[in-house]
Amino acid sequence: MNRLKKVREERGIRQADLAKELEISQSTLSNWERGVHDLDNDSLKKAASYFGVSTDYLLGHAPDVDDEGEKIDQVYYRIAQDAKNSGISPADFELALNFLKKAKERDENGQFS
Repeated sequence: MNRLKKVREERGIRQADLAKELEISQSTLSNWERGVHDLDNDSLKKAASYFGVSTDYLLGHAPDVDDEGEKIDQVYYRIAQDAKNSGISPADFELALNFLKKAKERDENGQFS
């Protein structure tokens, strides 16, 4: 499960902190990262959701993202974590993202299409 370790390290998250977030022991996480054991489906889904990646990505079935995609993913992750830490609900965070997507669709006169 090298991708789990890769994404954890890229985002500067300690094993102990991720284990706590996933409600598992640090030794279990270590075994997953070293490929000693495979993640169960529920833990796989939790880890994918936590990092904002697909389960296929963590399992190695989806290709690594390119540098630009990875940068965007890391920025998104940091913003999502900041929102969570600030008490912003997932629903409100989604509303804000939808607003930004809609704002991007404006034409050169500032009008929404």
